[in-house]
Amino acid sequence: FHKAQLMLGFCFILIFGCNRELPIVSLSGSAWGTTYSIKIVSDQHIAIEASEIKSGIDSIILDIDNQMSTYKVNSEISLFNSLSKNGAINISNGFSEVIKRSIYWSEITSGSFDITVFPAVINWRQGKKDREYQDIWEPPTDLDIIMEMNKIGYEKIKLSDRTLVKSVKGQMIDVNAIAKGWGVDKIFDYLEINGIARFMVEVGGEIKVLGLNGKGQKWKIGIDKPIDGNNPGENIIRVAELNDQAMATSGNYRNFLEFNGKKYSHIIDPRNGKSIFSNISSVSVVAPNCLDADVLATALNVLSYEDGLNLIESLKGYEALWIVDIGEKNFEVKTSSGMPVM
Repeated sequence: FHKAQLMLGFCFILIFGCNRELPIVSLSGSAWGTTYSIKIVSDQHIAIEASEIKSGIDSIILDIDNQMSTYKVNSEISLFNSLSKNGAINISNGFSEVIKRSIYWSEITSGSFDITVFPAVINWRQGKKDREYQDIWEPPTDLDIIMEMNKIGYEKIKLSDRTLVKSVKGQMIDVNAIAKGWGVDKIFDYLEINGIARFMVEVGGEIKVLGLNGKGQKWKIGIDKPIDGNNPGENIIRVAELNDQAMATSGNYRNFLEFNGKKYSHIIDPRNGKSIFSNISSVSVVAPNCLDADVLATALNVLSYEDGLNLIESLKGYEALWIVDIGEKNFEVKTSSGMPVM
């Protein structure tokens, strides 16, 4: 997934002390255009072999890829996107659950998160249709934007059980801002079902943990300062402590298009089909599940800080951290009331 490639706002913090540290079993691999890293606190009670664990994880990754990758022409989502109006497709249980949860969050966020925004995303990637120089990107015109907006709207999604129907000509969906979080949750569930009680799952910077780390402490996750060109971990602005929680980060500072010296974010506001302009550089969300953290991190980049803070404070079990650009590579950190940062 495209967003996964950004690896936004995280790194692992190893804090050394005098306590004895238990050994860690580390597993890694490729997933959805990025990488995954699993850290399992090893003890004699782990009955499943590391090779078997990795095989199970890779199977989950492939299954989700076959359902929800817009880069696979035969995935379920690609087959739906290629349908004509009123065409229908039977989808898997997992894909169905992701769509239903997407609709739920679209309603909660007043449309600032919407998986039907894909036509507008493509519109901005392609740029102005009748520009003079095709090799020089220009932002789409207001007319280009308006023409795509009739295809967008979560209320236009028609899903009955596992049958997904294309209700509007040109309607397309993209679950890149939710499916990776779903994948983290599925890998997490797989490890927990197999009796593993202390571990961390990370895919492309999105994380979920269970139990304590090898030193018997909460898992500590660094949040990067959002400076273009930084590698993850080079400049940490805050450290979050996770206690059986998930965290996802989304930002607009590493992926943008530029025209006449003006930067255009890759994040599109589904409510108007336009690239967002905001001094919010990144948002990190802590939540019970990574799917929900993934969604909210995207939505809070679209919403103003004030509206986003009001939303987070209204949701039990959810916290957020905003990094706001105040100019000249200086940033202000703002948090919700219970954000678990050191």
